[in-house]
Amino acid sequence: MKQHLEYIDIAKGIGIIMVVLSHTEHPQMMYYTSAFFVPIFFFCSGYTSKRKNISILRCISQQAVKLLKPYLFFNLALIFYFQDFSLRAFAGIVYLRYCLYPFTNNSDIFRLMVVGNYPMWFLTCMVIAYLLYDLLIYYPKNRFGFVSLYLVITFGATFLPILLPWSLDTAPLMAVIMFCGTQVKESVPNIFDRRKPHWLIVLSFILYFLMLPFCHDINISVRMYGWSIPSYLLAALSGCIAIIWLSRLIQGTTLGKCLRQIGTHSLTIFCIEIPFILFGHKILSKILPDTSSIQIAIITSFTQLFMALAGGYFLSILLHMNGRIRKLLFGINF
Repeated sequence: MKQHLEYIDIAKGIGIIMVVLSHTEHPQMMYYTSAFFVPIFFFCSGYTSKRKNISILRCISQQAVKLLKPYLFFNLALIFYFQDFSLRAFAGIVYLRYCLYPFTNNSDIFRLMVVGNYPMWFLTCMVIAYLLYDLLIYYPKNRFGFVSLYLVITFGATFLPILLPWSLDTAPLMAVIMFCGTQVKESVPNIFDRRKPHWLIVLSFILYFLMLPFCHDINISVRMYGWSIPSYLLAALSGCIAIIWLSRLIQGTTLGKCLRQIGTHSLTIFCIEIPFILFGHKILSKILPDTSSIQIAIITSFTQLFMALAGGYFLSILLHMNGRIRKLLFGINF
């Protein structure tokens, strides 16, 4: 069962804005936030999760089904939208990674997710992360051993020549981040409800700024952790805590209400952002002059952001209007 908190939706809204910007014409704008804008969703999931009074197998199956249903629906929709029925397109949906080879070692990364569906690696990564997270929740006596194993797997996977299917190489670290969200909730209750920041929040701000020099070349979707896995983990956790506290500060404001709406519909935006991003680029390339300049690239990025957020938001509203579709696709508090 998940606890629904307004400021968590706001944090997700901030996260999805950063995710979309990282896919636009000038992704370098997100350099200083790349360490946490994906982990924020995992941290928030752990922060709001509670153990269910059901067996671990049933819990895992429920979580998997709720995430895989929108994954399959939006992938099929994108295949028909882009009219790409190639073997590679279907292989990407099954393998569930953007590419086969890491960026760092190969000139030809062999792209797999070729129908605008590459942000959806996140959903299947969360399926595996939930499975590993549930082991930590259901077997508390073995937590230290599980966390140690997850970190060893994460480190060992960096030596592999390929990216593993279903994010099996990065999901263990995401499960640790989810568990840290749960631990913050249990160890420091109501930490985000105080206007005067708790010492852990102050420490998080300081730690994140100290970690910034080590946050270059981060892209968790293709197993890029920046300077090191420990520095990435510290930056991710401190960034998540800082952003959630800021989200709590703006709760109830006009800005907070807008971000909450975006966060509530972040699942659809995540899945369907690429067609709107490409459409925005196509329109602006016909209107604006030299698209190679930084100024034009930034204008293009924010236009793409607006189109992706607006398009994804209104599509999500339409899908939610039908009770059967809503129950079929969105049976999870994302």
